[in-house]
Amino acid sequence: MAEGIELSSGSSVEVDWQDAWQRARETIAGVTRRRVRGGTSDVEIALLDWGGDGDLVLLHHANGFCGATLAPIANALRDRYRVVTIDARGHGDSTSLPPKGDPNPYDWSRLAEDLRAAVHEILEFTGRGRVELAIGHSFGGALLLDSAQQEPALFGKLLLCDPVIVESAMPAANGSGPRGPDLALGARKRRDRFPTRAEAFAHFRSRGLFANFTREASALYVAEGIGPTPEGDFALKCRPAVEAAIFSSAALTDLFAGADKITAEVSFLHARRGSFSRERYDALAGRMKSARVESIDVGHLFPLEEPERVLHAVDESLQPGK
Repeated sequence: MAEGIELSSGSSVEVDWQDAWQRARETIAGVTRRRVRGGTSDVEIALLDWGGDGDLVLLHHANGFCGATLAPIANALRDRYRVVTIDARGHGDSTSLPPKGDPNPYDWSRLAEDLRAAVHEILEFTGRGRVELAIGHSFGGALLLDSAQQEPALFGKLLLCDPVIVESAMPAANGSGPRGPDLALGARKRRDRFPTRAEAFAHFRSRGLFANFTREASALYVAEGIGPTPEGDFALKCRPAVEAAIFSSAALTDLFAGADKITAEVSFLHARRGSFSRERYDALAGRMKSARVESIDVGHLFPLEEPERVLHAVDESLQPGK
C-alpha cells in the first residue's frame, strides 16, 4: 500500500516523483482503508474513509483510475462531511477478475450492483440513512445513475462529472458517442509495467491523456493505482484488459428508460471539451424529476486536472435550499 512507499535521493526523475508524492500523500493522511462485499460473493470492494461528522459524501472514479486519485477533492471536504471513495472491481485494491466468462464480470450493470452493495455497508458503518451527495466521474457517474434508478432512496443528490451516457441509450438525436471501441483499443495498448514508480510517474506525465493532471493526481495514480509485482517491477492494478473490457461493455441498462425513477436531485457537469454533447445530458435531465445541466469549459478528465471545479459544484449542490 501507499504508506509503505519510501522516499530516497537519486536522479532528477526520482526527485521529481518524490517531490510530487511528498505533497500528494498529505491528501490521504489519516484515511481508514476498508473492504466491503461487492455484488457477488467473490468480489470485495476497497474504500478510503476520510471520516468526518457531517453528511455522507461518496466519490466514484472514472474507468482505469481509482478512488485515491480523487483524494484532493475528498481531503478538501473532510472537515465538513463524512467522505468515502470507492474502487470499482478491477481497480485499485478491489478484487480483480479475469475479463472473460458468461456473465461478463465487467458488465456495467454488475459494476452498479457492486456499488449498491458497497453503499449499503457504508451506510451501516457510518450510521447514515443515505448518501447525501454522490459524486461520479465518467463511467462512475453512469454507475451512480443506474444505482439511483434501482434504489432511489440511497441518494439525496448526484453530482455527475461528464458521465458516460452510451449512444445506444440515446433517443435518435445528434451528439457524439463515447468512442467506446477506440477507447478500448487505446486501453489495450497502454503501457502497464515499469521498473520503478519514478519512471511510471515520468511516463504518465509525458502522455497526452495525463499531461494536464495536477501533480498530486498523477502521483496518487502512480502510488495507489500501481503496485509491485512478484518479478520486482511495478504494474497497473487496473490491467489494460480490464479497462478495455469495461469500455467495450458500455452498453449497459438504458439510462433513459428508468430516469423518471430517480428521486435524487441531479446536477450534470458537461465538459465542453469532452466527448459528449450537451444535448445528450439535456435529454436525460428532461426525463428526471429534478435535474440541471451546466456546461463548463474543461476537458473530460477535469476532476483530475481542475479539482477546484468539482469543489465549487459541491458547494453549490449542498447549499441550503439547493
